Formats: sequence, structure tokens, C-alpha cells
Amino acid sequence: MKYLSFSLLTLALFYTPASLAANTNKKCFGYPCCKGNKVVLSDDYGQWGIEDGYWCGINTAKDDCFSVALGYPCCTENRVVYTDESGKWGVEDGKWCGVDTSKDECFSISLGYKCCKSCDVVVTDKSGKWGVESNEWCGIKDSCNSDIVQDNGDFDFTFLKMENNKTNMLYSPLSIKYALKMLQEGAANNTYDEINKVIGNTELTKYTSIGDNLSLANGLFIRDSFYDYVKSQYTDLLKKKYDADVMEDPFKDATNFNQWIEDKTLGIIKNLLKDEAVQDPLTKIILANALAIDMKWYDKFDFKKTGGRNFYIDNQRITATTMYKKETRSSAYSFYVDDDITVLTLDLEKYQGLQFEFMAIMPNQNLTNYIENVTKETINQIDDELRSASATLYGVNISIPKFKFSYDLKLKDDLKKLGIKDVFDRNKSDLSKMVKENMLDQNLYVSDAIHKADIEFTEEGVKAAAVTVFPMAPGSAPPQKEPVNIFINKPFMFIIREKSNNNVWFTGNVYEQNLWENDEPLYEPKLNYIY
Repeated sequence: MKYLSFSLLTLALFYTPASLAANTNKKCFGYPCCKGNKVVLSDDYGQWGIEDGYWCGINTAKDDCFSVALGYPCCTENRVVYTDESGKWGVEDGKWCGVDTSKDECFSISLGYKCCKSCDVVVTDKSGKWGVESNEWCGIKDSCNSDIVQDNGDFDFTFLKMENNKTNMLYSPLSIKYALKMLQEGAANNTYDEINKVIGNTELTKYTSIGDNLSLANGLFIRDSFYDYVKSQYTDLLKKKYDADVMEDPFKDATNFNQWIEDKTLGIIKNLLKDEAVQDPLTKIILANALAIDMKWYDKFDFKKTGGRNFYIDNQRITATTMYKKETRSSAYSFYVDDDITVLTLDLEKYQGLQFEFMAIMPNQNLTNYIENVTKETINQIDDELRSASATLYGVNISIPKFKFSYDLKLKDDLKKLGIKDVFDRNKSDLSKMVKENMLDQNLYVSDAIHKADIEFTEEGVKAAAVTVFPMAPGSAPPQKEPVNIFINKPFMFIIREKSNNNVWFTGNVYEQNLWENDEPLYEPKLNYIY
């Protein structure tokens, strides 16, 4: 069997669904539409029902599922992604729609087999999922092929736990989610299910690039000789749902691909792939999702107040290049302190109404142990306890070290440990929604998974970018008497998130910072506050 190469690269983007709040303005014959279909009267206008003591119109048009009365269309397919008291919901073209299970269908009808009544899968083949009822084969209904896997809110910190090695670390959870989502769009059967169990059914927030401050982009690079083998349904879906740039390329070298990445990461990540990786005749496709920010602090640090201050690692003391702000009462800073942790948040500037924040969490004892137990609920509890510096009587003294580093995540090993295995197996991978049937004897699989991230944290603000690559081959406090001291002077974890919805763009930890002995020549002579 021959095997093809398919490189998938992502740098983070986000997309979220519209709210499922009911649209009570939906009208049928000038009256509210009925939620049900019980007819009590028919006249020249149509069919009528009575609900809650009031007349309502019954919609008998093509869109006749429950969601029409709530202001949402009926789905054209029966894939369920969410269920609530109203009924079963799907997502098509990035919008919610109602699934009419009264017209449930299954693939096996066309093959001469009935649809199963249950959703119990006995075996899966290229046709679909099969069950056995009354000693006869039957096809699993479309509605059973559900994506009802709740979003794992702790996914954001999964890799922080898996590579908890007392070293500087950085990655973008949203970049990885987007990479997996785009890969999942081309997957089928167990390959699809394994990815779905890890990332769930949450749609990702869709952002718009903002000049030189925020960049998001998706790209699909296809080798020119292979272009006709890729399904147009797949490329059209990526264009429509992910705003992907679909590009036909001769793959003579990595120049075009690397330039695209550099442009989409605001110049932060350069020369990602070597020419050999692109020139390899097995490399047929590169799927890319890119994310980068270059943002200033809402309240910048004074360059003249940066100096050498003590930082403690495993009972050792070093002198780190540390930014300092004295007795600030700016609303751009929030904090929380208890016997176990010290937390500091710093707001970045708003850009076209969008605002990010940096959160540092410093355990008083051991960062490694803290990371092992951190969850989304942990962060939610911290959010509830945060206090603004503007609410303090004497202000807050803040110190936090400067740092700059990059990190390469062991993404392939981590994803396999999480249960995503088939897509990395040349014999089991099923990416049949990505390539045409006459290509299926040349099985497409992911040969590697690469994630690289860069960050620079200074007096001015934060620059950060991330890239995910999947190469594929075939086959409140008591009264204050003095300022509050929030000194980040031990190893800490951090989160960079968008404030309106808490989307975590980047997370990581810091053990090593800029050393003052290296940075001191960059600063004007002044007193060094070491404590």
C-alpha cells in the first residue's frame, strides 16, 4: 500500500456558536408558532393549536421541527451535538439548527437493512456503524452519531500537567483545539470519535485580525499535483467555517509556507519548516491555523524602575530582571492572596473593543504540585476572589520578572496518551472526508504532531505566538494600614486570556527569567532594589 504525506500546521483561531436563547418573535400567520404539532383547528390560513391557553400557528412548511418556533431552522442532517429540554440540536454552517428525529434516517436503508432502534454499535466499517437487533444487522441512526461530548474545560491545562518538568513552558490550548477541529472535519468513524472524546463539541470563538496587534489565520496548502484528490466539500467547509486560505503550491521549498506563517504570527515565528520537509514527495498537504498577539499593557511599567530583585527556585536565590510598580491603585491590576497562592492579573490595552489579560499564579510552596491539581474550577474560584487595586486604600506594590522564551510541545506523544491514536496509525487512520474515494487505497495518516510557541514579557506588554503542525503521510480584605505587596518572586504559572469569555490563548509556567547580570547594561544606572 502506498502512503501519502499531509502536513497540517495550526496557529490558533477561535469559533463559537450563537446563543440558543429562544427567539420568541417567530410568527406563524401573525401569531406565535406552536412548539408542538397538535392541531385543534384548520382554516384558510393554515393549522392552529392552543398552548398555554393561547392560539398558536402550526408551521407545516419544510422547516417543521421544534426549533422553528424558537427562531432556528431545521437541520438538513441528523447529527446531534447538544440536547436540552426543547429537543436535539445540531450545527450547520456555523449556526444552530433543530434535529427532527421523527424523520430519523440511517445509511443502511440504501443497503437493504433496517435502521436500529437503539444506538448500540457492534461493528464499524466503511459504510457506517452497525448494530444487531432480532438477530439481524441494522444501521445505527444518524442521530446516534452524536457529538454530545461535553467540552473538557480542563483541556486548557492538560499539556501543562503532562509536561510538568520544572522548566519554562508555553503553548496555546486554542491553537491545538483548532488544529484538532480542522483535522476532525476530515475524519470519519473511530478516527473522528477519538478526536471528539478529547476536544468535545465546543465550537471555537471566531476572531477578526486587528492590524499589528492580533492575527488569526487558517491556511490549506495543497501540492499542485495532488489538488484534484482533495474533496471540494472539505476545502469549501474550511473556507466557510474557518475562513481558511486554500492555496495550490508546487512545494519546491518551504519559502511560501514559512512566509505565510511569519506574516500570520506578526513576524514572531520564522522559518518553521525546513525545505526538506516540504520537498519530500510524500508531503501533499499542509493545513495551518495561526495565532499571535502583540499587545501593550493598559498601564505600562516604568522602564526606569526595572532592576535586579531576588527570585527563589528550590531554596536557591538568583537576581532576576524585575519590573516594579509602587502603590498603584489602577483598575488594570487585580490580585488575590491566601496562605497557599499569590495571584496577580494585568490588563492589556483594548483593541477594537477586545481586551486580554495576563494572570500569574504563584504557589507559596511547590508549583509542580499545584499544576498537577489545577482545574478550570480552580481558576473560576480565583476569579471570584480577585480584588482590584483600585479598591485598596494605600495601593499595591507589584513586582514581576521579565522573561522571553520559546517551547516545543511533545504534541504527538501527548495526544496518543490522551487517546487520539488511530489518526497516527497508517493502517487505522480514516480521513475519508478529506480525500476522494479513488484515493482511499492510499491511506492518509498523521505522521507527527508539532507545537511551537514563543513569548516575550516586558515593560511595554506581551508578544506571543503559537504554531501547531501535523505532518501527514499516506499509508474582600480587612482595613489596610499600608500598601499590599504582590511580589512574584517564585516559579509561577500563567494564563493569557480574552476577558469577555475567558478563552485561554496561551498558558505556561516560568522557572527561569531574564537575569539582571545580562540585562543591566540595557538600563540606565540606578539603585537596585534587592530583597
